[in-house]
Amino acid sequence: MHLKRQEIGKAWPITRKGTKYVITSHERRNGIPILIILREILKLSKNRREAREILKAGLISINGKIIRRENFSVLPFEKIKINEKNYELNFSKKGKFELKESKEKEERILKIINKKILKNKKIQLNLLFGKNIISSEKANVRDSVVVKDKKIIKIIPMETGAGAIIFSGKYRGAEGKIKKIVGKTAEIDCNDKILNIPLKYIMAK
Repeated sequence: MHLKRQEIGKAWPITRKGTKYVITSHERRNGIPILIILREILKLSKNRREAREILKAGLISINGKIIRRENFSVLPFEKIKINEKNYELNFSKKGKFELKESKEKEERILKIINKKILKNKKIQLNLLFGKNIISSEKANVRDSVVVKDKKIIKIIPMETGAGAIIFSGKYRGAEGKIKKIVGKTAEIDCNDKILNIPLKYIMAK
């Protein structure tokens, strides 16, 4: 099964005009295939064949793991290492996927969207974009955690004064500071512009 150009996600930074198909179906929703990153964003390959050669050579790793499949979807805020350079998949101010150079190789921030107590009294934290982690750390739903090597190394509370990035909705990609939280909505100061955003669309950082 192939993915048609007209069926691509709105966050993909490619034009709607061109060849009918852009890629075989990718693996994970909310992400963007590594093929599109290599070919359309970084321009490291002119076509699918060249992208495949880069992947087969083992030059690409996601969160420290070498990736060789062209349809592997990179999720927002995941870390990518390409030719000794480190990047984080993020959003531009226009809400499109973009790569930002990152100093940290594998540390990434993820939002806690749910918690579950397991039989051994350990806590499973359900994280944004389908990630899960077992931890005894005291963190609340809506807080963010900094994860490295599948371990939490820092907790960032969702609270007034915290930095925030909007990852969904009309203002996806905007960043600012939380001025106030009222119920399920937060006031975000984004370059002197105040936005009222549902908490479910915000990640503290």
